[in-house]
Amino acid sequence: MKEFIAKKCEQKLLELNLQMFAGEGGGDGGSGEPGGAGNLGGTPPVCAEPISFASQSELDSFVDKRLAKSLETAQAKWKAEQEEALEAAKSEAARLAQMTAEERAQMEEKKRQEAEAERLADITRRELRLEAFEELTERNLPKELIDAVVLTDADACKKSVDSIEKAFRAAVEEGVKDRLANSAQPPVFGGGSGGAPEAGSIGSRLGKQSQQKQESKFFKN
Repeated sequence: MKEFIAKKCEQKLLELNLQMFAGEGGGDGGSGEPGGAGNLGGTPPVCAEPISFASQSELDSFVDKRLAKSLETAQAKWKAEQEEALEAAKSEAARLAQMTAEERAQMEEKKRQEAEAERLADITRRELRLEAFEELTERNLPKELIDAVVLTDADACKKSVDSIEKAFRAAVEEGVKDRLANSAQPPVFGGGSGGAPEAGSIGSRLGKQSQQKQESKFFKN
């Protein structure tokens, strides 16, 4: 679930309109190589030589053979499935024949209860899914996170949404902090070295500025 939420957080971060990132530029737009998606700058795929036929009858014969082969494969698969189903039915019939009337009644009742439980569980899941959608919307969370919500019962659903929100908010906050840290630029100082100013350089510059102001004041007239 953490990986799923992290992925959704990354998508959410891309949608955030943060003005502080406005000057970063559009970037490269991806690291893909020029060319088609199936051939990323590599050698072109080797295509098989086209099949040619001397006459229409030769083409018809080729097509008939291919169709016959496909039909044979499909028939063999269908036959195997039918035989498997028949054997399963025979086994079930033999098992039922060995049961008493009471045992058969108990088995039928068990099947009925299982089917009813599955039907009710399906209804519960659908209802909880709708409620979870509404809850995610109210909390301004991506609806795609519904796939991570536990839909077994109402209590588990609510706890699941709470956990998802907590993890999502934390992931978004962490992502914003990382982007802020990456976008921060160190201050640029004079001197052409690109590093921090040398010791005494600021005081020396301020002293020169003060001296120039005094000279301009004394010799103004």
